[in-house]
Amino acid sequence: MQRALVTLTPSESKRLIAKAVVAMDEVQYALKHGFVYIATGTTAAYIVEEISGEKIEKEKWTIGVISKGRTCVTPKKTWPRHLVLYKGKPFEGDPMEALKEMGPEDVFIKGANAIDINWNVAVFAAAPDGGTIGRTFGWTITKGVLTIAPVSLEKFTPTPVEVSAKLTGIRSFDWGTGLYAALVPIPHAIPVTEVEAYEILVNVDAIPIAAGGAGGAEGSVTLVLEGEDEEMEKAKEITKAVKGEPPLQPYTEDCSICPFAKICGIGSGAF
Repeated sequence: MQRALVTLTPSESKRLIAKAVVAMDEVQYALKHGFVYIATGTTAAYIVEEISGEKIEKEKWTIGVISKGRTCVTPKKTWPRHLVLYKGKPFEGDPMEALKEMGPEDVFIKGANAIDINWNVAVFAAAPDGGTIGRTFGWTITKGVLTIAPVSLEKFTPTPVEVSAKLTGIRSFDWGTGLYAALVPIPHAIPVTEVEAYEILVNVDAIPIAAGGAGGAEGSVTLVLEGEDEEMEKAKEITKAVKGEPPLQPYTEDCSICPFAKICGIGSGAF
């Protein structure tokens, strides 16, 4: 039996979680036999890299983003398209058409902005139509599509997401430090945090014991790992593999041309 103390930065956690999501039996099955729908987001971008084996500009593989100390969006000219794979190959049609065909043996992957004390997750939505989650939620929940939410414990909140959701909305705020948004719970999502990642990849227990840091370690998660000697040696190797993952670079839209300026504390001049 071994015990280890491990600190992971947000980018290191994203890489670990991405490896774990791709290793899940359900994802491997869907990659071979069905649909894997990967909605845009920075954590999801790591999953795209793990599946494709190719590097992408992860900062640009999202629309909504918390960056530069504010809720914001990336430049409209770089807004990406969701990636849908069918039997491991890019789906040629519109992503929404794929949703119509998907069922319980297929996988929908969507990152989250919050995970609460009950391990429920939620995502921000700022577009009037509900954005990604608004357009896809009905299809995934009614058809029983397996929904996976890769989310680092840097996004842990002690407030239950069903409580937080009642406090938010794009017309709910008088002023703020960035883009106004609604927090939308995803009750049927299966979260994959650092805890689940270590269990999936190397079958060891990961217990979160501290968070935060300075000097590049802001947002870090510190964990105690426990397991049998053989599994813990594997945990050491996977930890070495993700350590040193470079941080994502700040990347946001110019406020003067942002299409969301009217629902933003900065863009509207309210702050």
